[in-house]
Amino acid sequence: MSPTGTFRLLDWDTATAPQYALCCDTAQPVSLTGELTMWRDEVAIGLRRPRNPHASALLLAFQPHPGLHFGDVVFTGATDSRTDTVHGLAEDQALTLLDLYLLRINAHVPGARRH
Repeated sequence: MSPTGTFRLLDWDTATAPQYALCCDTAQPVSLTGELTMWRDEVAIGLRRPRNPHASALLLAFQPHPGLHFGDVVFTGATDSRTDTVHGLAEDQALTLLDLYLLRINAHVPGARRH
C-alpha cells in the first residue's frame, strides 16, 4: 500500500522477500497477529518518503496506537521461523485487509451537504 492509498496484490512465492517488494535494502516487520505481518522500509524517513496515513489507519484494527508509517508498506502472512521464509497472504487474509481498508476509507468520506 502506498502513501496515496493505492494498493496492488502481488504474486508471492518462497523466493519473494519483503525488501524486494518494497524496493529497499532492509524491510522491518511489524507483527499484527501470529499470521499477519506488515513490512516497512527502515530508512523511509531518512529518504523523505511521504507519511502513509492509510497504513496507519488500517493498523488501528490491529493495534491501539499504530504510530506513523512512511513510504510504501507490504502485508504478508507469517514467517517460518525455521527457514525465515515469508509466506504470502492467504485469500481470506487478503480479503479481510481489503474489507478493513474499504471500511476505513468509507468512514472518512464526507457525507452529502444539506442545503
